[in-house]
Amino acid sequence: MKRVDNITYSGTEKMRLDICLAGLLEDHSRSYLQTLIRDGLVLVDGKAVTAPRFEVSGGENIEVSFPEPKQIDLTPREVEFDVIDVQPDFLVVNKPAGLSVHPSSTEREADTLVHGLLYKFSELSEFDDDERPGIVHRLDKDTSGVLLVARNPRGKTKLGAMFQDRNIKKCYTAIVAGEPPREGTIDFDIGRHPVVRCKMYHLPRRGRTALTEYCLREYLDDAAVLDVQIMTGRTHQIRVHCAAIGHGIVGDKLYGKVSKLIKRQALHAGHIEFEYDGLQFSYDAPLPDDMESLIKLLRISE
Repeated sequence: MKRVDNITYSGTEKMRLDICLAGLLEDHSRSYLQTLIRDGLVLVDGKAVTAPRFEVSGGENIEVSFPEPKQIDLTPREVEFDVIDVQPDFLVVNKPAGLSVHPSSTEREADTLVHGLLYKFSELSEFDDDERPGIVHRLDKDTSGVLLVARNPRGKTKLGAMFQDRNIKKCYTAIVAGEPPREGTIDFDIGRHPVVRCKMYHLPRRGRTALTEYCLREYLDDAAVLDVQIMTGRTHQIRVHCAAIGHGIVGDKLYGKVSKLIKRQALHAGHIEFEYDGLQFSYDAPLPDDMESLIKLLRISE
């Protein structure tokens, strides 16, 4: 069934329609939105606009029609990941680096965690969501660590509300470049990059509120190991915030620099804790071998 979004541009500055929509609809690339505009699927104040460069100046009602998405093959497949715990309403897994949580428009055929979950937990196939069954939060493809998955609609509703209300504590280990202060709070807003659509970037109070806190675990050779806690769950939040303060995550190809010592960003979701139905739950995922090796290689000799 075709989806239609009605949104209002509340800004006061003139802006290209495609750029405006890219900022308001962060889950879609600018090029995809340009295609919708050219296909006559975007109305501004009730009139079809087919030029992406059309300018909006503030207060316009914009109606975007999304065509029926192509079906994604979610045939259960055997995928390698560790199951940490299984509860009646949810399960906890340790996602390895290099594994996407769910299929995307750019990797529709790749094996994902969802394929593996459906293979091991057949009850997930009963969800109405036919692309992200049981998924209540995500980790980037090249970020490893602990992940919560709902087993039934009750679990998905409750956990989704807990994430939205920030009642779930998530802690990460990050290896960053340079020598950051021993502790800090980063509160730069985050929005979609206007040109490079796979990137986010920090904005001066014009994006979505994002709050990150960190403290030093260990200084290394021109690097540091940080314990990081996020108070919000924005896309690429830790990676963007660390880069914004001049201490990008080691190995982060998108926001930092490629490293010869590790093949991905050195970021790991190591701990999660929350209360569910009156019980306290706390889970840890050990630091993976590639990050342990990186720390040893960069450790300052005494």
